[in-house]
Amino acid sequence: MNNILKDKRWTGILFAIVIEAVFVGISLVVLNFLSGIPWFIFSSVLRIIFGIAIVLLIQKIYGKSPKELFTFSNSKTAVISGIGFLLYLVYYLIDVASGFGCFAGLSAGLVLSKVFLMQLTTGFYEELHYRVLILEGYNYGKKNISRKIIYALISFVIFGLLHVVDCWDTYRFLQTGVIGFAFAVIYLNSGNIIIPMILHFVYDVFVHLAGFIKWNNTALFAGISSVFEAAITVMFIVSFVLLFKKETDNEL
Repeated sequence: MNNILKDKRWTGILFAIVIEAVFVGISLVVLNFLSGIPWFIFSSVLRIIFGIAIVLLIQKIYGKSPKELFTFSNSKTAVISGIGFLLYLVYYLIDVASGFGCFAGLSAGLVLSKVFLMQLTTGFYEELHYRVLILEGYNYGKKNISRKIIYALISFVIFGLLHVVDCWDTYRFLQTGVIGFAFAVIYLNSGNIIIPMILHFVYDVFVHLAGFIKWNNTALFAGISSVFEAAITVMFIVSFVLLFKKETDNEL
C-alpha cells in the first residue's frame, strides 16, 4: 500500500476516491438537517473548503503550485479539445430554448445560492477533484494513448458514480460520465483546468435554471429532445477522437 501511495501515477486516484467518500458522507449527513437555501450555501462553502484542500494536496503530491495550476496557458488547445462538449452544450441550449415557456418558483435567493454560488463552487471543486487530482498522474510514467484513455475513463467512472451515489441510475451515470470524460480530454491535452471550470460552471447554471422551467411541449421541443442520447454519443466520440489525435500528432 505504501508503494502505491508513493507512486505518483496512482496516488491522486486513490486520494480522489477517499475524498469523494468523505465529501459525500458529510453531505448526506447534513442533508438530514438542512434544505433549501441554507443547504445550498452550506454545500457551496463545503466545496470551497474541499477545493482548497485539494489544491494543497496537489502541491504536496505533484509539486504543482496554485500559480502553475490556475493559468490560462494552452487555452487554444483546451478549447479545441473541448469541441465535443461544446457541440453538446450548443445542442442542450437549443433544446432548452425550443421548449422554454416560463420560470416557476425561481426566487432571487435561489438564483444566488443554487444557480450561481453553488454552481460556481462546483466547477471549482469538481474540476480540481475529478480532473486534476485524478489525471495529473498521467504525467508520471510513459505517455502513450493507452494510458491516456485509461486515465480519461477513470475520470468518467468516478465522476459518473458521484452523480448516482444516492440512487443508481444507469442513464445518469453514463450522461455525467461522458461529460467528465470530455473535460478529462481537455485537461489531458492542454494541462489547462480553467477552461473546464468555466465550461462546467456555464453548463451547470443552465441545467439548474432548467429545473425551474415550465415547458412548452411543442413538436419541435419533442423532436430535439428525442435525439438527446445521440448528442451524448457524439460528445463522447468527438472527445475520444480528439484525445487520440492529440497523442497521434505529438507522440506516435
